[in-house]
Amino acid sequence: MIRKVLLLCLGIVVFSCVDELDIAVTNNGEIDNILIVEATLTDELKKHSVTLSRMDTILDLGIDSTFNPFGTINSVNLDLIKYEENAEVMVVSSSGTEFDFTEVSAGIYESDMVFAAQLNESYILKVKTSNGKGYTSEKCEIRGTSGIEKIYAEKIINDEGTEGIGIFIDSDVIEGESQNLRFLYDETYKIIAPNWSPSKFRLTNYDPCALPVPTYNLEIIAQEEETQVCFRTIKSNLILQTQLSNLTNGGVKKFMVRFLKKDNFIISHRYSIEIAQLVSSTASFGFYEKLNNFSKSGNVFSQVQPGFLNGNLTSDDGSLDNVIGLFDVVSSTKERLFFNYTDFYPNDELPPFPFNCTINSSPESHRSYCATGPDGGTSCPLSIIEQIDLGLITYVGRNDSNIGDCPGPYAYVSKICGDCRTLGSNIVPEFWEE
Repeated sequence: MIRKVLLLCLGIVVFSCVDELDIAVTNNGEIDNILIVEATLTDELKKHSVTLSRMDTILDLGIDSTFNPFGTINSVNLDLIKYEENAEVMVVSSSGTEFDFTEVSAGIYESDMVFAAQLNESYILKVKTSNGKGYTSEKCEIRGTSGIEKIYAEKIINDEGTEGIGIFIDSDVIEGESQNLRFLYDETYKIIAPNWSPSKFRLTNYDPCALPVPTYNLEIIAQEEETQVCFRTIKSNLILQTQLSNLTNGGVKKFMVRFLKKDNFIISHRYSIEIAQLVSSTASFGFYEKLNNFSKSGNVFSQVQPGFLNGNLTSDDGSLDNVIGLFDVVSSTKERLFFNYTDFYPNDELPPFPFNCTINSSPESHRSYCATGPDGGTSCPLSIIEQIDLGLITYVGRNDSNIGDCPGPYAYVSKICGDCRTLGSNIVPEFWEE
């Protein structure tokens, strides 16, 4: 989350028409040297994680929502994060206990053992990067606790006049010296392939360069694994906070954590959200508030001075190395909510599938790739066997209706429309309830 907001800010610097620029970094070399630390320790008994990366001048602001049906959705690596690898990461408690972290994937470090942050104990994060530079956080501790009274969903019209479903939280009174709440959520939704078939193509012994024509075996066989119903989980990347002043007899009431438009595809069938409520320190609240303001400002860097977002980590040798991020220690409470689209809109059509699922057809085979001489020219789509080989299509049925400008024996759709695994996992989550 921190990295995405910072990259958005960098994008504003690169592409906006701001006359003055006076910030802590002034060239690409210094930008590339910024270490980004993302680490939140909670009172949950689990393996905790720390993410290390470097700022990059490549803008990684998300993926285009336009889907090309003739390209596989996972054919390129869309994650351009420059992860910081081969670092040494450790958390040290005030009682002297050291918790070592091991790199489990590029830039992601996980504690070797399960543990939970304890009340009345402070913690320090220590990082040593592969180039020998060391960084240490300030002492951090849990500043308060609070429970979740309930989470619930309601049909609403938001401030922009859009109809949809609001997801709200009521929390109990906060105990401790802090009155700052931050919210995170994971949302999981069911995906049902709209053009699923119990049968599928199986292509074997395919030689597109055989002469005089390609050789292959094409069969229509029964599906061998689940491809109709899948699930996808997405973590929130928003900064949601509230600060309670002069709190005496209550917590937060009807705080909206999420708004889902009525036509949002992810609520088409069954939807679940798990909300984590974190009680954080004043310093943590201020850091995320500043980060959130950066992300919303159209000319954010026009007045920003050096030290614009230091967080609570510094270089061990006292140098002015650029490090951005926050080591946070918080209490955490979680609750989960499920609902179906029909719970709120029982008589309405489901939200539309977000991709074009036109049924099409084309010739079964094609001219040999190794043929010579004029090919006669054609404007037909790729042949069926070429598209199967590339993983682009799924079987719909026999083309008895002569579908398509260049009809072939079989009808098909883009894989995303017939195989739910293109958008999610066919493994049912352990927490899932119908």
